[in-house]
Amino acid sequence: MSAVGDAKSADYDIYLLIGQSNMAGRGAFEAADTTQIIEGVWLLDAEGVPVKACAPFNRYSSIRKDIRLQGYSPANNFSKLMHSRTGRDILLVVNAKGGSAIGQWQPGDKHGFFDEAVRRTRQAMEYGQLKGILWHQGETDVMKGTPDYEKKFSTLITALRDSLGCGKLPVVMGQLGQWGWSEREKIDSFNDSVIPSICRSVDNCHYVSSHRLGRLFKDKERDPHFSREAQIELGRRYADAMLPLVDSVFVTKFRGNKQAAISFTFDDGDYDHAVLVAPELEKRGYRGTFWVNGRVIEKGDTVRPRVSWSQLRGMAQNGHEISNHSWSHGKLVLMTPEEARYDIAKNDSAIVANTGVKSVSFCYPYNATRPWLVEMAEEGRVGTRLHQSGIGQQNNKMTPVKLKAWVDKVIATGDWGITMTHGITVGYDKWHTPQDLWDMFDYVKSQDADIWVAPFKDVAAYRAQRDNIVVRKTDMPDGFMLSTEMPLDKELFNEPVTVAIKGDWSDKNIMVVRNKTKVSFIINGELLLVDMRPFSDLVRISF
Repeated sequence: MSAVGDAKSADYDIYLLIGQSNMAGRGAFEAADTTQIIEGVWLLDAEGVPVKACAPFNRYSSIRKDIRLQGYSPANNFSKLMHSRTGRDILLVVNAKGGSAIGQWQPGDKHGFFDEAVRRTRQAMEYGQLKGILWHQGETDVMKGTPDYEKKFSTLITALRDSLGCGKLPVVMGQLGQWGWSEREKIDSFNDSVIPSICRSVDNCHYVSSHRLGRLFKDKERDPHFSREAQIELGRRYADAMLPLVDSVFVTKFRGNKQAAISFTFDDGDYDHAVLVAPELEKRGYRGTFWVNGRVIEKGDTVRPRVSWSQLRGMAQNGHEISNHSWSHGKLVLMTPEEARYDIAKNDSAIVANTGVKSVSFCYPYNATRPWLVEMAEEGRVGTRLHQSGIGQQNNKMTPVKLKAWVDKVIATGDWGITMTHGITVGYDKWHTPQDLWDMFDYVKSQDADIWVAPFKDVAAYRAQRDNIVVRKTDMPDGFMLSTEMPLDKELFNEPVTVAIKGDWSDKNIMVVRNKTKVSFIINGELLLVDMRPFSDLVRISF
């Protein structure tokens, strides 16, 4: 890796990433990680010079443990997304130390972790503007039962801001892993009480959830480290939280600036999906995603009645997503790549021939994946179902209380909740009381202000677009112009995105126009929200 040609003239957005091992990174690497350069991202090297970034991102830390311990970290996806979403060059100062306690990060402590963070950040600030701090730490203090964590963290952040001359610099911290690496009561208390309390008392401090994030070793519950997949998602969550804090114009996390999203998905093409589920969704203005296997539809099933192609065609015409669950529902992970590709392609052809709509998403049979299969299945699609929450009553034992709690958790964590439902009155995981499912739909409807409900393909496309769209703002004498740029496939990724513009909109007579046609907008506090097309859109906002 080599330094940029004229680093002193560069104008980077700078982020300081500090904490212990999960910030340093312990996720397992894939072959290309340590050689692949991250476009638009730089690391501050040991000499204080920006160099192009590749993993491990904690390689230049002046306080780290052995280089062989440094693994995949949230810094990778965080910086990648901040670059792709803003169009700006990103410079990271990653200075984490595995096993470090909050006391060792205090100003004046003999370990010097605080001093090194300040020294290296000042070096970086010669090349751009410091935008924010990411902090992921606490496992050591939970296990030791460290008192006054909140006070110590406040002292650290205040001293960092003062030393760097950034009075209200945004800080985003992360929850710890939610499995039994320590006593569950202590973990839950830290995640659900200590961290939120910190973010209420420390100005411009925010946190991201660790909900659904898995551990590195499936057979080592006492290990506190996140897996590679969890680190990727954690990096996304850090970027989701940081972007609105540092940019005045940004694409919101979900359509309409909703706090969370839910996709109702149904597996295997049961007859009840057409005659019961689709009508119930439509009553509430919702549309679902129905994953089907062409072989079963064509052969029929006397034990478990299946939907017909004509019913699926009608559902597609009513706006539901009819999508690919493989032709055979066989275990694709046990097939050769050639056999798996044939099975997937055969179902694609059957769906488009019988419904008139191309399948642009995929659901893995038995939820079984391998990296080669994911890469194959995602070709030419907006996304594939890689996480889900099973809801049903025969196997998953769902009750009205559990269903409500699941919805509340999705909202609280700002998550994209994806339900997985099979049988309704018959079949796998059937409902003893289907009315409980319809009541769940009603409860989601009552939370409409917070939840965007949409088919899987719509939310998957929106998320991919958000990760790649750059929205540019050009000032005009009577307002400003917004334009969009995005490198993705126009045929696949064409969902409208909600753009938020920060400002004082009180007492302003606002007009939003596209091609001489007025466009609707919403004022939500300091945000003006307007939907834009992802490709080469041009919207004028005047006062």
